[in-house]
Amino acid sequence: MSRKYFIIVTASIVSCLLLVFGSSYSPTNLCPLNLNPLDKVNAPVESEPSPPEGFPRKIWQSWKDDSDDPTDRTVGFPHQWRVVNPQHRYERITDANGETFVAEHLHPATADLFSNFTDPILRADFLRYCVMLIEGGVWADIDVLPHRPISEWVPQQYLDKANLVVGIENDHHKRPIWRGSPYSVQLAQYTILAKPHHPAITKLVDRVKENLEKLFQSKKPGGIVTFEDVMATTGPFAFTEVLMDYFTNATGVKHTGDELDSLREPKLIEDVLVFPKDSFGWLPQEHYLEPGDPGILVEHLFIASWRGSHPG
Repeated sequence: MSRKYFIIVTASIVSCLLLVFGSSYSPTNLCPLNLNPLDKVNAPVESEPSPPEGFPRKIWQSWKDDSDDPTDRTVGFPHQWRVVNPQHRYERITDANGETFVAEHLHPATADLFSNFTDPILRADFLRYCVMLIEGGVWADIDVLPHRPISEWVPQQYLDKANLVVGIENDHHKRPIWRGSPYSVQLAQYTILAKPHHPAITKLVDRVKENLEKLFQSKKPGGIVTFEDVMATTGPFAFTEVLMDYFTNATGVKHTGDELDSLREPKLIEDVLVFPKDSFGWLPQEHYLEPGDPGILVEHLFIASWRGSHPG
């Protein structure tokens, strides 16, 4: 066989092989060792950013047990959350599984701290912050009744900007919300809408851990935990303080609540949407929106079953 004829035959064989097996070759086979070819193909185009991730469709509550009607005054409340929000998953954390949630999702030191105190309201407050940090979604106390679907809470213009939603519980119109306080509003922590791992909630969990450790150090064994202790350690005082610090640090402008005086429309501060008082804190004896107004998102009964065991 001449050399020229051999080269022609060889080239023909190679061409046939490429035609037969060429489908097994593609540029996606050429990729870094730590990148799966499928990842390469499906990688988003940089000029087309992914749409913002929405709030998790989860509703969280806690109580001693998982009974349908936890108290005589809240008959139908848990059921109503599910009726009004059929696309949301409803979760009830009970006294029996609260420690398990914290142990499975947070640092062992945090889990130890949680298991070492037994005061129900301190545990309930701390638990809600842990749940919002890890899971996000809506937290609602057991005595909160929904008036509007969660999907309608955030106005359209804020959907891609808000990562945390809170409401005003009390507004003292530029006067201290409590004695010695630098703040004129109190933010509600009985209803929260959050995306997981929001930096303000991260800071809140850390602050409450510090507050609890200080409280334990200041109390003698068997010492009474007062109303003021609860409010400042895990309750609305602590919640408001951390959020005001977040507003101040994020904007570079000192926030005290005066800037929220007589708020009538939702206000975006950095990535936190603050609702007017009647959205989360509407009261029959104190309101500017009439019953049935769509601006009333939830109603809180303020049962405060823990008050009797916490003097002050």
